[in-house]
Amino acid sequence: MLLIIPGLAAAQTASNSDQLRMLGQCNGCIFEDLDLSGRKMTGVDLSGSTFRNVDFTGAGLGIAIFDNAVLENVSFEGADLGGASFTDATLKNVSFDRSDLTGAVFDEVILKDTDLQSGMQCNTQMQDGLMDNSDCD
Repeated sequence: MLLIIPGLAAAQTASNSDQLRMLGQCNGCIFEDLDLSGRKMTGVDLSGSTFRNVDFTGAGLGIAIFDNAVLENVSFEGADLGGASFTDATLKNVSFDRSDLTGAVFDEVILKDTDLQSGMQCNTQMQDGLMDNSDCD
């Protein structure tokens, strides 16, 4: 597991993935090869961070901020992303299968090999600025 925090002289390797939950905010950090499935990280601010090969399957990421982040080979399958923001983010090969995207924001997002429609859409702001309410009850 690799966790790099900007401003430190060298890369900092976290002893376990529970430390991410305690950060609360980690702008511009680099996360690689992490299994964060099932973790509760509500409201975490990860703006400008980079994620490669990270598994958020079933994670609780409501109102999390991924603005200006780069996500590559990331799984949000079955995750709670209600109210999360991905404004100006780049998503490459990201899975949202069965995830809750209620109230999530994808304004100006760049999508490559990523299908937002596989998640639940309700009051979800899409990259074209339109709201998707296709899964609202």
